[in-house]
Amino acid sequence: MDLLTVLVLLIAVTLIAASVYLVTVCEELKKTLFVARELINRIDSEVVPLVTDLQVVVSNLKIAAEGVASRVDDVKSAMQAVGETGRNISRINIVVGQVADVLSRVSLLSAGVKAAGQYLRERISQKRG
Repeated sequence: MDLLTVLVLLIAVTLIAASVYLVTVCEELKKTLFVARELINRIDSEVVPLVTDLQVVVSNLKIAAEGVASRVDDVKSAMQAVGETGRNISRINIVVGQVADVLSRVSLLSAGVKAAGQYLRERISQKRG
């Protein structure tokens, strides 16, 4: 066997090994493509109902947003009424505080007048007696 025959045999063995490897890779690629096709079909069958459900949710959100938007003026007027009530209560508190101050001063004045009256009665009764 000369060198040329050995090289031809070596190339033939290499080509056979590469062919076996390529056939195996092609079979695996075919299986992978089949699984990928099944996955795509399954995703397609699940995406359509999901999109339909999302459209229903979006339409419900639109209806809810429209309902809220229609009530914004009512909420505004209610908040204005609450603010006005708060201001009125504050005014009432100020007036009640002023009345309480006046009553306490009247009470002090009344106590002072009573004490002065008592003192004057005692002085007058001592002068008579």
